[in-house]
Amino acid sequence: MKFAMKSLAIASAFVAMGAAQAASQTLAVGGTLTATSSSGAAWSLHDLSGSGTLSFSSLLISALNTAAVGITQVSPATLTAPTSTTTSGAVKYISASAAAPITSLTGTFDGNTLTVEQVATAGGATQTTIKNGATSGPGSLVINNLNVDLTTKTVYADINGANGVGVQNHFALWSYTTLTGPTSFAVPSTNVETPFSVTNTLTGLFASQASMDMFAKSLNLNSIGLSALKSVNDPTKGGGAGFGSITSTINVIATPAIPEPSTYALMGLGLVGMSLVARRRAR
Repeated sequence: MKFAMKSLAIASAFVAMGAAQAASQTLAVGGTLTATSSSGAAWSLHDLSGSGTLSFSSLLISALNTAAVGITQVSPATLTAPTSTTTSGAVKYISASAAAPITSLTGTFDGNTLTVEQVATAGGATQTTIKNGATSGPGSLVINNLNVDLTTKTVYADINGANGVGVQNHFALWSYTTLTGPTSFAVPSTNVETPFSVTNTLTGLFASQASMDMFAKSLNLNSIGLSALKSVNDPTKGGGAGFGSITSTINVIATPAIPEPSTYALMGLGLVGMSLVARRRAR
């Protein structure tokens, strides 16, 4: 009986090793993520690339124009913001979007499927204001390094706001309403290197009260500017778009990998342990 218990402990350790591989891991740009499935097939994921593009909603564009907010890019993000000039000479944004390169994916990889839980990007945009009809004075807000958490449906960012807001890392900026598109990568059934590319979109970005207060304080909005901002955050307006949407394109390559010798050893111990238990029971 004692021998059987020891064998069971070895087998349990082998099972636990497989469970540990399913814990959250991070695949960074330039890095490799390797795992062995329960069947013994080993795969590595590498060559991560892609971008996440934040597209401003029409209501947000209107609010920015109301407060004459200026937008500039924070590298390595790329800002696209065409403008037009009114008859009075005022410059207005027609649309705006910021495309930021993906820096990492965090999720579970069991050797068969990578299920994405978080997507991180680098760069962002800076918003600036001067004293006008919608502000009480100058202000500025840097929104940088978005990180989308798919488990909590929250978009985090590093921010640096004027007027006493200061630097706040991993600030809960928005929640999102809907996600469309795949968020996982399944390795192929045959042992051949396979590139993957998926596109998904988050829609309905809405701010909490703390986030709204941060926007208002950083940009020094008065009652007129704050009213425009509240319209952006109203789910009954603008088709429920909120602040806009985020579309991500993620590329990764899956390659058959050779497990480390230690992995083979543990697999062997586990199989031996289970075999001995079976023989012990048969007697």
